[in-house]
Parts: sequence; C-alpha cells; structure tokens
Amino acid sequence: MARSEVAAGHRARVLVRLDEADRTRLLSGVFRPGGRSALFRFLDAVEDDADMFGAVIDALDVAPDGQLRAELWFWYDGAAIYATQGARFEVWYGHTVGDGVVLPWSDVGAEGGADAGVGE
Repeated sequence: MARSEVAAGHRARVLVRLDEADRTRLLSGVFRPGGRSALFRFLDAVEDDADMFGAVIDALDVAPDGQLRAELWFWYDGAAIYATQGARFEVWYGHTVGDGVVLPWSDVGAEGGADAGVGE
C-alpha cells in the first residue's frame, strides 16, 4: 500500500529506535519505505482498542547514531489525536520491537533541532 492508495489519514515525522535483537530483520523487510506491517502503540492512549495504529512508512533515513527518522502516513484519521509532537510510542510487530517519539514537522532532517534520543 503506497501513500497514494491511502484515501484519508494523518502524517507524522518520527524518530524511532529499534531493539537490537530485531533491528536487522526489521530493516531488511518490514521497516522500509512502503512498509505497512509495523503498528505504532501510543502510550498516552486511554482506550484499550484504540491505542495502536497502522501506517505506511513513506520515507526512512538511518541516522549515524542508528536511530531512524521516518515519515508515517496513518490510514486512520483518529491517529491524529495521539500522533502529535512529543508523543511517545512503541513500535509493535508481533511484540514490542522498538520505541519512538513524534517530531515537530519542521525539525526532521534539520541539523540540531529534535535530536534528543529516543528513550532518553
């Protein structure tokens, strides 16, 4: 599913840290541009059935420190409630495989800015 196939949704730029044990496997097939298999569980969500959202990974860049900067296109509009600047989330693929934070839209790719590490 490419972004062009998503009729509605919410975009977010994120900084992600994948667990070392799963990192190579995920980067080789699941966590890549066009990937849509990983789910994102927002830690501030209060509803049991509405805390995890799927998204198309629209862009991906591996930073020198190993963290991933990605653009996500959530296909459920309700993700906009949780996927907001500073929101923390877990990356889920059968189990929790990493964590991340939603970045300000303008800071992604800029030198400096939102470079505080995930999980700090």
